[in-house]
Amino acid sequence: MILLWPLLLVAAGLIMRKARARGARFRGRDFYVAWAVAGALFMFSLLTGLSIGVFVFPAAALLVLWLAANAPGREAIAFAPGAAAVLVLLFV
Repeated sequence: MILLWPLLLVAAGLIMRKARARGARFRGRDFYVAWAVAGALFMFSLLTGLSIGVFVFPAAALLVLWLAANAPGREAIAFAPGAAAVLVLLFV
């Protein structure tokens, strides 16, 4: 189970590489927010692990993979602040 999180990120990277070659379909502020939400869901599922994280992970995986295929542009940088926001909320 623990291998699913890094595999998801590797798969998303490979999908983004192919999607960038054919051109980004979606761009803008809305997709920046979508990447931040994806990062938050991913981090929350990682931190909660085998409790509620098992149920949150499929939603995070679908969102990350969909965004990687359809919005592989600069907006993807928002994944990190989304993940950091969850860390701040849980540990502060």
